[in-house]
Amino acid sequence: MDNGEIILNHKGPLSYEEIGFLLNRMTMLLDKLGMNVTTKKKAYSAMVESLENIYKHQDIIADDFEHVPLFTMERCDESFCISASNSILNHKIPALKEKLDRVNSLDKNGLKDLYKSTILSGNVSPKGGAGLGIINIAKVSENKIVYSFKQMNDTHSYFNIKVTISHKNTK
Repeated sequence: MDNGEIILNHKGPLSYEEIGFLLNRMTMLLDKLGMNVTTKKKAYSAMVESLENIYKHQDIIADDFEHVPLFTMERCDESFCISASNSILNHKIPALKEKLDRVNSLDKNGLKDLYKSTILSGNVSPKGGAGLGIINIAKVSENKIVYSFKQMNDTHSYFNIKVTISHKNTK
C-alpha cells in the first residue's frame, strides 16, 4: 500500500457496532469520491469479510498493546487497498496459509467452484467460518490476497492481509 491516501483507519478490538460504523463511514466516503456502484459493492464486501475475520478469529494477547487488531483502507491512483491485521495462534497458521495459497492459485471460475463446494460441504468451524470469507474476498477483489505472518512469541503471530480493488472508473 504505497503512495496512497488513508481514508479509513481503525486500531483496537472490534465490536459489531464499530463494524457497522466503519461500513457506514466507508459507504459515505466512496459516495463522496464518486465511485461507481460496482466498486462500492466490491469494497463493501471485501471490507465486511475482513472486519468479520478480525472480529471472529482474533486471538487476543493480554497486555499486548502493539499487536492489536488493525484495519486500514487506502485510496491509491486506480485502486483501494484494504489491510487487516490481528494476532493469531501459531498452530492455526498452517491451515490458514493453505486456504490462502489455494485461493490465490485459482482463477475466477476456480474460485466460483470452490465457493460452491465449500457451501455444499457444510464444514463450518466453531466460530462460524468455513473459509468462505477468504474465498469471497478473492472473488470480489479479482486480485491475489497478499498476506504475512510475523511471529511474536512461541504461541502467537501477527497476521496481515492486503487486498486491492480496482476503481479505474467513477460514476
